[in-house]
Amino acid sequence: MRTMFLDILHLDDMKGVLVLGQDGAVLFHEFLQAPVTDLKNLSRLARVPELGKAREVELLYEHDRLYLRRLGGGLIIVWTGVFASMAMVRLSCDVLIPSLEKTLASKGWRRFLKRS
Repeated sequence: MRTMFLDILHLDDMKGVLVLGQDGAVLFHEFLQAPVTDLKNLSRLARVPELGKAREVELLYEHDRLYLRRLGGGLIIVWTGVFASMAMVRLSCDVLIPSLEKTLASKGWRRFLKRS
């Protein structure tokens, strides 16, 4: 799954990417800098009711940004610095999400029950 996120990770001022499932389980994480908090604390973001039906949310902090993007089976969290190009992050997520949803949907029992 790491190869899917290389385009995002190679953008300027990137700090990391985290993918959460619907239940809040961490499906993938790659950090270019050490995360400030434990990943178990971030898993609660998958069920945040304040996001409502928003497809994407950008949170700005003093030295960081968090870009949250919903997908069919969870949430992508992109951690960047303040100088990162959010347009490029959005574009990279738009390109990545269809293939990522296929990958997430193929996990579990369904892969054994598919017709060839």
